[in-house]
Amino acid sequence: MKQALKIRIGGHYYAQPQHLLRLKADVNYTHIYFKDGTYKYVATTLGILEGRLHEYGFFRTNRSTIVNLSEIKSYRKKGTCMVASLANDTEVMISKRRVKDFLECHDKNG
Repeated sequence: MKQALKIRIGGHYYAQPQHLLRLKADVNYTHIYFKDGTYKYVATTLGILEGRLHEYGFFRTNRSTIVNLSEIKSYRKKGTCMVASLANDTEVMISKRRVKDFLECHDKNG
C-alpha cells in the first residue's frame, strides 16, 4: 500500500488517503466520509475517485461504495453476499460478484 501526501478528491479539495473511511456515490457526486466523523460532498464521480485511491488500499465493495481496507474491523457472510463492519460501526454490503476480489485484497492489505 502506497503512502501519499495528499490526493485530489474534487474541486479544490485535497486529502490524505489514510484519513478517509469510505466514499458513497450520489449520481455524479460523491459523499466522502473521514475517520474523524466529518464528510465532504464533491462533484467527482466514484469511478474517478476509485482510480485515484486504488493504490492506497481502497476497494469498491459495490456499485456505490468504496472503503478503506485498513478500516474494516470485521466481515461476515450474508446470503450470497458479505457485510463488512468499519471502524465507526458502519456496515457496508459487499456484492456477490466482488466477494472473491474483496477477500484477496483484504488478505493482502490486512
